[in-house]
Amino acid sequence: MSLPFALLALVAMTADVPPVPGLCLAPVPTDRDTPGCYKTDEVELIDAPPEIYWHISEFPTLAAANAEAKRHKWVSVTRIHSRNWLYVLSDRSIVQQSGKKRAVVGPLKTAPGIQVAHFAEAVFPPGMRTRVHSHPGPEAFYVVEGSQCMESPTDRQVVQAGGTYIVDSGPHIQAAPRGRRNLVLILVPKGTAALTPGGNWTPSDFCDN
Repeated sequence: MSLPFALLALVAMTADVPPVPGLCLAPVPTDRDTPGCYKTDEVELIDAPPEIYWHISEFPTLAAANAEAKRHKWVSVTRIHSRNWLYVLSDRSIVQQSGKKRAVVGPLKTAPGIQVAHFAEAVFPPGMRTRVHSHPGPEAFYVVEGSQCMESPTDRQVVQAGGTYIVDSGPHIQAAPRGRRNLVLILVPKGTAALTPGGNWTPSDFCDN
């Protein structure tokens, strides 16, 4: 499947740092080890509260994850990085009858109207990094393997496997000097582009090593 024109335009931009394949919006390739960031699902949140939490759980089978998913409102079930996942978007606390909870990420701020939850998977080989970019809503991630370096004008962090991070807004970069695999969530108002390239900011060399 070819990328939409808007994504092709972003890929064609010239910059010192090459774009990350998929931009977290293109379909998942047949080869799940393909470097880049690819969309795994999209869920509309109608009448969402001002703040919401991303509950990440792992299951032995997709069937078990789907059975638990029936008990919740806003969910996504997927197999990523050879593991079976259930995502629940809800309040800070939820009751689950099965599955192993891996993380609760939040609070994530929502905007009025219908929100769209873009879920993605990411594979960064050692040395891959994003260009400076931003999103109209919060971006959250959970590091499955390896470590991720994150820099924005106000923060610098290295997040290890099992850790999470939230980018509320504004320009930022992500990098994986030693490689990593991630689960990704981007919340945006319906009808709004999920990614905007560039920004009035130049990152340091913090994520280069």
